[in-house]
Amino acid sequence: FSVAYPNEYITAVGGSYKHIFNYDTTLITSLYFTTSKGFTSPLFGEMKGTEFEFKGENGGKLVGFHGRGGYAIDAIGAHFSQATTSSSSSLIKVEAVGGKGEVTFDDGSFDHVRKVFVGQGNSGVSYIKFEYEKDGRIVTHEHGQKTSLGTEEFEVGQGDDITSVKVYYDKLYGSKAEIITSLTFKTLKGITSQPFGMTSANLSLLEGGKITGFHGSLTDVLHSIGAYISASPRTMLHGKWIQVEQKGKTPGPRCSHAIAMVGNKMYAFGGELTPNFHIDRHLYFFDFKTHRWSVADPDGDVPELPCLGVCMVAIGTTLYVFGGRDGHRNYNGFYSYDTVKSEWKLITHVNKGPAPRSFHSMAADNKNIYVFGGVSTTVRVNTLHAYNIIDQKWTELPNPGESCKGRGGAGLAVVQGKIWVVYGFIGDEVDDVHCFDLVERKWTKVETRGEKPWARSVFALAVVGKYIIISGGEIEMDPKAHLGPGKLAGGTFVLDTESLLWEKLEEGHSPRGWIASTTASIDGKRGLLMHGGKAPTNGRYEDIFFYGVDSA
Repeated sequence: FSVAYPNEYITAVGGSYKHIFNYDTTLITSLYFTTSKGFTSPLFGEMKGTEFEFKGENGGKLVGFHGRGGYAIDAIGAHFSQATTSSSSSLIKVEAVGGKGEVTFDDGSFDHVRKVFVGQGNSGVSYIKFEYEKDGRIVTHEHGQKTSLGTEEFEVGQGDDITSVKVYYDKLYGSKAEIITSLTFKTLKGITSQPFGMTSANLSLLEGGKITGFHGSLTDVLHSIGAYISASPRTMLHGKWIQVEQKGKTPGPRCSHAIAMVGNKMYAFGGELTPNFHIDRHLYFFDFKTHRWSVADPDGDVPELPCLGVCMVAIGTTLYVFGGRDGHRNYNGFYSYDTVKSEWKLITHVNKGPAPRSFHSMAADNKNIYVFGGVSTTVRVNTLHAYNIIDQKWTELPNPGESCKGRGGAGLAVVQGKIWVVYGFIGDEVDDVHCFDLVERKWTKVETRGEKPWARSVFALAVVGKYIIISGGEIEMDPKAHLGPGKLAGGTFVLDTESLLWEKLEEGHSPRGWIASTTASIDGKRGLLMHGGKAPTNGRYEDIFFYGVDSA
C-alpha cells in the first residue's frame, strides 16, 4: 500500500489482535491504513479478535511505529505528528442552484454523507433524504413528499465521500420557478451514482471538496439544492488565473482553433465563428510584450484550406500544423511554419501520412510530434502516429485497442517519456485515462482517483512537470451536435501522473468548450494558456486566460 507523499499521508492505523491460547500470546491479526485523502488500504490479514484504531489528533500524520515481535507481530503502536493549522479544511456554503421554493431547508454540516435517497414526482425530484454521520452517529434529514414512483438509493462506502453533484434544472410548463429534474452524485474514489431523474435545459455542478451537508428549497417538488463543502488546502499546485489584456484590433471571437507558443508570442490558427463554417487561413500572433495582435507573413506553401478542428504545436522556433477541415469536410495536410523566416512549408500532403482528420489531439517533445485520435472522413479513430523532425518520417505506433475507443476532443500530453490520453468524446463524453510508454511501447488504462472531473471533451490542457492541468470543456453534447452549445464546464483540475490523484484548482474563467490551449511560460511562470472557445449561449469568446503556477 503506497501513498502519494507529500500530497497524501496516513492519518489512521487500525486492525485487530487476538490472544492465542495454545501459545499463551497475543498476536496482531490484521492491519489497515487510512490516508488524508480519505482512502483506506486493503485489509492485511483477517479481522479476528479485538478491533483497534489509532488516529492522529486533528488529522495529524503518521511518522513512525513501535511495538513488539518475534515470529509474528505481538504488539503495535503508532507515532503521529501534530496537524498544522495550514492543513485544516475550510467549510464553504455553496449557493443553491435552481429556482426558489416556498419552503427552505438547511441540514448543516456533518462528518460524512453516508446515503442519499431520491424520489421522483411527475415533473421532477419530489423527495430527498440524506443519512449523515456525525461523531459515529447516523443523523437523518428528509425533505419533500414520496410519490407512488418510490425512491432510489445511493450509498457511500466507508473511507469514501461525495465530492461532486451534477444538478439539472429547468422551468417546466405550469411551474412558477425552476425545478430540479435530475441529480447525480460522484465520490472521491470515482464511484458515480445512477442519474436520479431526467436531464433538462440547465446544468450546474456542486464541487470543490468533500460534501458534508445540503440545503435548498422546495414546494411539492425540489426547486433548488446547494451544499456544504469541506475544502482542503491545495496540495499539488499553487497558482492563480489572470485575464490577459489585449490592445488594439484582435482576430475576433472563435473556437475550434489552435494556439502554440514560440518565445514571447502566442500563435493562433484556424477556427470558426459560426458552427461548421471556417473563418480564415491567417496565422495570427499575440506579442506578450506589447499585448497586441499581428498577422504573420504568408510566404511559402500557405495551408490550402481555412479550417476548424485543427491542431498546432511548436518545437523550437517552428510551428507544426496538422489536419482540420473546412465547412465541406475537405481536409488539410501537415505543414510547418518557420517563425524566423516567416515561411510555410507543406511537409505531408493530405493523402499521405496519417489519415485526414479533425478534432484530433496533438503534442510534442523535443524531436517528435504525436497525433492521436480525431474524426476522420467517416469515423472516430484511436490511432497514434509520431513524426520525427530529424528523420522527417511518420511512424504509426501500436494501437490501444478497444479499451481506448476512437474519440475526438481528447487531451494529449507527453509527460516524462509517456503519452497520456485524457478523456474525450466517443459518442458520449468519457472520463477514462490511458498511457502509452514510449520505451516499452505498451498501452495501459489508468485508474485515477481523488476529485476526479466529470467526463468531458474539447477542454484546455497544459503540462507542468509531472502534472496535467485541464480546464473547461463540454460535459454533455448538444441535441443539435456541433450546431448547439452543449453543456459546458468552467472548472480547473490537475492530475498527478505519479500518484494518479486528481485535485480541483481555483475557478478562473466562465464555462466554455472547444478551447484553444497550450503550455506556456509567461513572466517566469509556467502554466496553462487558453484563447477563445464556445460559450454556453453558443457564442464565441476572444479572451485570453493564463493559469500561472507559483509552486508545484
